[in-house]
Amino acid sequence: MRFTSRLIIAVLVFSLVSQVAMAEQYRPGAIIVKFRPASSLAKNYVASGMSGEGRPMRVDVDDVKKALVDLNSKEDVEYAEPDYLIKAEQIPNDWPYNESEWADVDLEQAWDLIESKPPGSRVVIAVVDSGVDSGHPDLQGMLVGGYDFANNDSDPEDNAGHGTEVCGVIGAIGNNNEGIAGVDWDVPVEIMPLKFMEADDNDCSGYISDAVDAIYYAVDHGADIINASWGFDSFSNALQDAIKYARDHGVLFVTSAGNSSKDNDTNDHYPSNYDLDNIIAVAAMDRYGELASFSNYGLNTVDIAAPGVGIVTTTINGAYVNWASGTSFATPFVTAIAAMVESEHPGLPYNDVRERILRTSVMADDYSEKLLDSGGCINAYNALLGVPEHALPSDQVSEQPSTANTVGNSPVLVAGEGGGGGGGMCIIEVSEKAPASPFLLLVLILIMLLIPSIGLKANT
Repeated sequence: MRFTSRLIIAVLVFSLVSQVAMAEQYRPGAIIVKFRPASSLAKNYVASGMSGEGRPMRVDVDDVKKALVDLNSKEDVEYAEPDYLIKAEQIPNDWPYNESEWADVDLEQAWDLIESKPPGSRVVIAVVDSGVDSGHPDLQGMLVGGYDFANNDSDPEDNAGHGTEVCGVIGAIGNNNEGIAGVDWDVPVEIMPLKFMEADDNDCSGYISDAVDAIYYAVDHGADIINASWGFDSFSNALQDAIKYARDHGVLFVTSAGNSSKDNDTNDHYPSNYDLDNIIAVAAMDRYGELASFSNYGLNTVDIAAPGVGIVTTTINGAYVNWASGTSFATPFVTAIAAMVESEHPGLPYNDVRERILRTSVMADDYSEKLLDSGGCINAYNALLGVPEHALPSDQVSEQPSTANTVGNSPVLVAGEGGGGGGGMCIIEVSEKAPASPFLLLVLILIMLLIPSIGLKANT
């Protein structure tokens, strides 16, 4: 009798959980299935989109709920799940922030360091998003062949703007006296636009199955880094498998933490919450150097913060936006700095690139209880050198503050000033490094001289 009661309760709980999960938006008439190797069942289903041996595939069905129950009961099915709808992690372009400045990201110092060396190695960045405005004048010469998984063709033209905005943050052309400069304007990057999201009323969204296919495509076509400025709240085995595939091929996966002001430690958010060592989960910070009020965070699940409020970048129709905000736009900052590191240090494994970025971030008390490992915002200069700023030799720390809003003839990627749609420009300032005090140096010398007489002993 007790066993029967427990069984009934278990069935009710499972039913309730299933109903809650199914309440999420998903593609009608299709599911995602991963068949076990040598499955005889697989050939009975017609998969749309891309599929391959051992990979999840989209399968057309008449009844999603019935098909999930049926397929998950089959021995030759590893899993079957809904084809969930996922959305770009942007927020309205009139976010009301007052004039201020970014925390120290040290982009200018990073650019100076890059220019002082021979050209770095080529880095391919796959932007899995809504495509790109292929004719945008500030993105010419860096785009390589991509694919449109939403429409199954080789023309990933952007009709939503989100993907083009992400691409501009990464690599808008510098020194062309036009528009803005991306973080990687002086780095030999190639951007591979892979479209799976489209404009949907005032939104930008797409389905898991298309995102999964795009990730496999990116890895198979030579991507070094994947940028994923999007997310949703449901666990997907298929998406996790795709990111594992990227990891197994040495590909770094940079993704947004979300824009719900939530703690991801207690609220599911994917793909940022997958426990994989090739993922960097990115929060957004405002121009005060603090966590943006909309940004998700998580001491165990979110890695680092980057500029994500009032970003000026490229958009469709050859135009620019003056106020793009969200973890969607903090993510490509991190992607671009990871590309800097990979370009200057070719052959560095993905996990070393990740560790370098987290370990060299600028520490801040505001983040110490909200972000994993780092405690602060990304720092491009430190990441290139591979050591935290406080550990740098004095001859590697610039003592010259940056006061110009250009690098050569190239405008710096900036944040819009003022409320509403953003008016002027606010450069990413670099704080001045104060020289060491002679008095402090004298104190240190005296301490060193006194140490032998103090009588300290090693714990042996």
